[in-house]
Amino acid sequence: MHRLILHACLLALGVSRIFAAEKTTYDDQVFPVFQQSCLNCHNPDKTKGGLDLSSFSAAMKGGSGGKIAEPRDSSSKILTSIMHTADPKMPPEGDALGASQVAIIKAWIDDGLLENANSLARKPSAPKFSSAMNAAGGARPEGPPPMPRDLLLDPPVVVTRGAAVRAIACSPWAPLIAVSSLKQVLLIDLKTLELIGILPFPEGDPVSLHFTPDARYLIVGGGIHGKSGTTVTFDITTGARALTAAKEFDCVLACDIRPGFDLVITGSPSRAVKFWNSQNGELSKSINKHTDWVTALDISPDGILCASGDRTGGVYVWEADTAKEFHTLRAHQATITQAAFRQDSNILGTASEDGTIRFWEMNGGTEVKKIDAHPGGVTGFDWSRDGGFATIGRDLKVKLWKVDFNPVRDFSALPALPTAIGLDPEGKRCFVGDINGEVHVFDCSSGEIIARLGNNPPTISFRISTLDESIKKQSENLAALQKDQAAGDTKKEELKKAIAALEATRVHWCSAAINTQALAAETAVATMQREFEGHTEVFSRSATELEKIHASVTNLTRELQALQLQPANERDNQKTSPASEKNHAAAIAEKMSSLQEQQKLLHKAETELIELRNGIEENSRPRVEQQQLAIRLKTEYRKQLKQPE
Repeated sequence: MHRLILHACLLALGVSRIFAAEKTTYDDQVFPVFQQSCLNCHNPDKTKGGLDLSSFSAAMKGGSGGKIAEPRDSSSKILTSIMHTADPKMPPEGDALGASQVAIIKAWIDDGLLENANSLARKPSAPKFSSAMNAAGGARPEGPPPMPRDLLLDPPVVVTRGAAVRAIACSPWAPLIAVSSLKQVLLIDLKTLELIGILPFPEGDPVSLHFTPDARYLIVGGGIHGKSGTTVTFDITTGARALTAAKEFDCVLACDIRPGFDLVITGSPSRAVKFWNSQNGELSKSINKHTDWVTALDISPDGILCASGDRTGGVYVWEADTAKEFHTLRAHQATITQAAFRQDSNILGTASEDGTIRFWEMNGGTEVKKIDAHPGGVTGFDWSRDGGFATIGRDLKVKLWKVDFNPVRDFSALPALPTAIGLDPEGKRCFVGDINGEVHVFDCSSGEIIARLGNNPPTISFRISTLDESIKKQSENLAALQKDQAAGDTKKEELKKAIAALEATRVHWCSAAINTQALAAETAVATMQREFEGHTEVFSRSATELEKIHASVTNLTRELQALQLQPANERDNQKTSPASEKNHAAAIAEKMSSLQEQQKLLHKAETELIELRNGIEENSRPRVEQQQLAIRLKTEYRKQLKQPE
């Protein structure tokens, strides 16, 4: 029996050595650092700031300022404190901890806050968001505005014609707009009007888009009508899915995330406004006040209020913290198509299919202005940073308005029904999506269309083949001019420049093709890593269960031996009868039966443990291969673009 349990322990030890480098733990590496530098102020007798670091359990409780660390979070409080990059500083006087000590704490956090060598890594209880995200509404975040870099450019869904543009969102600080498409969101450079990123949304069609006030994150809500709905918050700089929240049984029609990133609010055909805890993804509150589909929703930039509108024209304002009703705004007579707070959070604008836009001040909930904007219905509106706004309607018109609610101008008429609008925060350009999948770009100073964009981008391979044809044709034209002695040098130079520009564009898209492969490899690695962690967790649980079974076998063996070795004269002294002898024999038989059953379970558990180990070994090889492929492709991609590695 001892051989079996020893075998299981060796299996577990072998897996840990094969698949993981030596981990940093509290007991082995972190406690000595705390003992040397921190325990004078943070011990059971002197808990400065309510923090005791003398034991793992006490350290994990944190202090008066909350938790000291989150697994794999480089912005954890303990790390910024000992590095003296944020308050409170530890130690408060003198220099920050040395680089080697900081490295130990950082490795401990990265490894998942392990207590000892036998512990399982903890999982983050909250998504990783940098502290810079919590910029107040209206305040420009420090540093350059966030922009996509090296994102996917090959569309995961390709169609022959565009789908209706359901939503457009303009970044509040960066020259960037987000446009909905089929199962994906397009990120477009506002200045060049070039596609610079694609965010896949395989959960269904994106219907609602909102940038966070710091412009770093984009929340996307949508799903499959009549079946399912959810929200995904993307980091637009990397394309990473930072947070998934909400589980609806119909498509999410409207959503937003609070600037503190603790709360996601959704509206759907369920008629309920639902508050979701972003830390654990659970539903915290559900408000059933609307009498029809919830079609519009917005959280104020300061995160205090949330407004929602429905298909019958009802508008409510809620306290975001408590979900209590703050205002009931009754005036609209038809579907609310848009509800949006001005950037100072003091004014709420609501647009409706009744043709009006109404503006409400939030102190008393009174209507401060009503505009009969578009006969037949207003299909959307958006604010600029200075409080001006733009509107679209069923009259196929786009209108620009001043801060004082007076009109500036009407734009050129649209060829199809406008379905979404986004206004450049500086009020220079206006982007209008229509039912046919086109995005019309207007110059706000003239009111004229300066470009039209589709929301169904072609594949990279199609772009490259088209460029090859153009380069070939232009090269043939240049060759013909070279033979023509009468042809002027100016025309030749123009053709050379055109060919050079085409070739540069081709290099860009060839690089994008390489990056697409690299991103696919990285995604595969991430998936395999999650599977690997799941398998190793199952393995650990199985090894623990094997130990329990072995302990049971050991106990049963001892009990059986005790029964078998009980002296006959001891039983005679107890004046045993034939019946008691029979009972004694039955007890032995019962123990033997139980022992045999446990031995079978032990053999089965050992077999399963070996199979798990073999499975982990087999799955690790393709994971390593994909990691190597991703690194090679990223290196090749950077060489193409001549970026530093």
